[in-house]
Amino acid sequence: MPRFRKIDSEPADSQPGRHFSPKPGAPAAGPTASQVPPAPAAAPQATQAQRPVSVPRVRPVQPAYGAAATEPRTAPAPAPAPAPAAGGPSKPPKKKRRARDIVSTVLIIVGILLLVAAAGIYIHAQLGYQEAQASYKELEQYAVADGTGDNIPQVNFDELAKINPDVVGWVYVPNTPINYPVVQTDNNDTYLYKLFDLSGNGSGSIFMDMDDTAPGMVDQQTTIYGHHMYDGTMFKYIDDTLKQEAFDTVKTVYYITREATYKCTPLYTMQVQDTYNDARVPNFTEEGHTLQDYLKDGLTQAKAKAADAEQRIDSAEKVFTLVTCAGEIIPRTTRAGMVCTIDEVTPRA
Repeated sequence: MPRFRKIDSEPADSQPGRHFSPKPGAPAAGPTASQVPPAPAAAPQATQAQRPVSVPRVRPVQPAYGAAATEPRTAPAPAPAPAPAAGGPSKPPKKKRRARDIVSTVLIIVGILLLVAAAGIYIHAQLGYQEAQASYKELEQYAVADGTGDNIPQVNFDELAKINPDVVGWVYVPNTPINYPVVQTDNNDTYLYKLFDLSGNGSGSIFMDMDDTAPGMVDQQTTIYGHHMYDGTMFKYIDDTLKQEAFDTVKTVYYITREATYKCTPLYTMQVQDTYNDARVPNFTEEGHTLQDYLKDGLTQAKAKAADAEQRIDSAEKVFTLVTCAGEIIPRTTRAGMVCTIDEVTPRA
């Protein structure tokens, strides 16, 4: 209920009929009935001009706790939802946010699993490299350098045959990691994933093509294979010689058998498709497809070559070819083949 502030206008005494005072000497009991003046007539309503111009200020009064309100009250209208900020994205529905959270969690888990798998593969590869290097390092005791010139190994084939009777030779390229025994069997698969001691390992062994005549250097072409290993071992350096600067560092390649030591000189390194069969043909006997025809065709696919390659092709009678996978991207569909001519043969005592 509003409470009004008292407003003072004229003094009470100046308004007739508002205040009465007894006459002097009048009895205290009050006037008699005859003396009572007639009731004043109702005061005329004030005109608009006579009304006070000040307006009372109203303060809302809250009802006491538990008291009923004297005026009806209506429930406040619900506040409207805030409008999204101009130009800003509105929040996605709760279900969509939950779906996004689930997808994000799954992707994080998958990413972690892939990292763990990659780490496992890397560790496994490193352990395999170490095992292979240790195994072949131990075999070097059976191929002692002679201490002269290129330090050509003096190979003890009898001891090597006790470890693996498939041994046919030894390949050595000075100033490179290539210094390995060579094996041969009736297929080209066995030694892809077996070390010389026949233990399983991704580094495999250096092996001669199954169709070549053992111990090698008997046919027009003797082909040996080795893996392209990321740690630089086996025949990784053969792939490197697709670049001329690396090719020029290889002056001599040695192939050693029980009977002789063969000194070979690189002719060129070609890059061919893995279906290029001529790289493994032992003898070129078909008319119109001679050894010289093969060598000239390979020269057209060479990435690096000797300065006198064309002249040496005409006089070549036998070649020694070292083959590995080309490039760093897996799967590798091309092969690097270093073709060497045989310049000198030294019989072994």
